[in-house]
This record gives sequence, structure tokens and C-alpha cells, in this order.
Amino acid sequence: MARTGQQKSDETEYLSKNKKELIFGMAWYIFYFMLSYISCAFQVDIISELSNWLFLVLFPLLIIAVFRKEKVIQTLKETGLKHFDRKTILRILLICAVYQGIIIFVFGLGEFCLNITNIFQIFVKLPVFFCLMILTAAFTEEIFFRGILQRTMMDSLKKPYLAILLTGILFGLYHFPFAYYLWDDTAGNIMNSLKMVMMEHVLAGCAFGFIFYKSNKNLWSSIILHTFTNAVIMVFGTVFST
Repeated sequence: MARTGQQKSDETEYLSKNKKELIFGMAWYIFYFMLSYISCAFQVDIISELSNWLFLVLFPLLIIAVFRKEKVIQTLKETGLKHFDRKTILRILLICAVYQGIIIFVFGLGEFCLNITNIFQIFVKLPVFFCLMILTAAFTEEIFFRGILQRTMMDSLKKPYLAILLTGILFGLYHFPFAYYLWDDTAGNIMNSLKMVMMEHVLAGCAFGFIFYKSNKNLWSSIILHTFTNAVIMVFGTVFST
């Protein structure tokens, strides 16, 4: 059935608003990247979990809500924070379980010795770190990178996999100042810092973006996977650092 003139007009208006949101999102990304760079380079305490809530969630949502002339709660829903269906929940839990199994297997093959004691510690600490991470970086970063940047890129470019890749790269580069200035393994080395963010954070960002896309843009899917990823890293860091 041919679209009516009103439908075409509504679609044109939607795409126009979406492009404005994408331009805003990219400008806001540059602003927050520079803020992160300054914070890391000069060791100024600017970036924190509180600043992430303000600059990655609250302020962008308020500005987009003003663009759309709607309530912030409606804007929040349109980023992808919507109800799960049962199949999506089971699929995400399965992915997380497989991920946990792979990590344990890799650590078991490496220099770390897995035994009953540290396996028990892993499963005790994992729920604690999961609850911690879902309230911090995983939630705030997913709201901005997937809910705002990737969503608007997908709608504007009409090429979802390109949008996933581009957002994944931006997500990885966002972590570069931390890798170059703060992280022990890469601090002071540009190539090692870039290698880490490109190999680890870009791939992780693409994985989060892929599950966001495949779950019909349900942001909870990438939030849960991101939370689980961070929680596992923190758990293994504490278990095997002693």
C-alpha cells in the first residue's frame, strides 16, 4: 500500500529530528572526551561515577527532550529502556553464562590456578560486583553510546552494522585517556594504549551494540551484558590479585 502524504511528512520530520540528535550526540561525545582527557592528563578529579550520571545520562536526555518537546521519561523510553520479553531475557542470560564459562576456561589455561576455593570466591563475588556495576558505568555508558549514539546512527545511516562498528570505535577511543594516563599496563605508551582500547574496548562495544540491535533496540540487553562483562573483570582482578 502506498504511503500517504502525511506518513511521508512524518517520516521526513522524524529523520530530520534524528539527524539533529546525532549531530548533538557527536558534539557531546567530543565535549566529554576532552573532559576525560583533561581529567586524566592533569590528574584533576573531574570524571567520576557522578559526572557520568550527569554528562552521559541526565544532561543529554534533558537536551534531547527539549529538542523533541517531550517529557524526559518519554525520551528515556525511546533510548531503549523498555520491557523485556521472556525469550530476550533467556537469550541474554545464556550469552552471559557462555561468557562466564569461556572466561573461566581461559583463566584455567593460563598462569592462574583455578581451584575450588577461588571458583567459590568468583561465584560469591560476582552478584555483588554485578549489582555495583549495573548502577554505575554499565548503565551510564550504555544510555549514551547505545541509547543515543548508536540508535541515532542506525536510523540516520540505515546501515545497522556500520552504526555498530562506528559506535564501538567511539566507545573504545573514549577509554584511551584512561589507558594512556592511568592504567598500569599501558600508561605512557601510545601504541599499547591504542592496542588495548582497539582490541578490548572496541570489540566489547561492538558486542554490546550487536546485542542491542538484535534485541530490537532494547537497551537492557546491552546494559546487562556490559554489567556482566565489567563484573567478571573486577571479580577475576580481586580473586587472582591476592
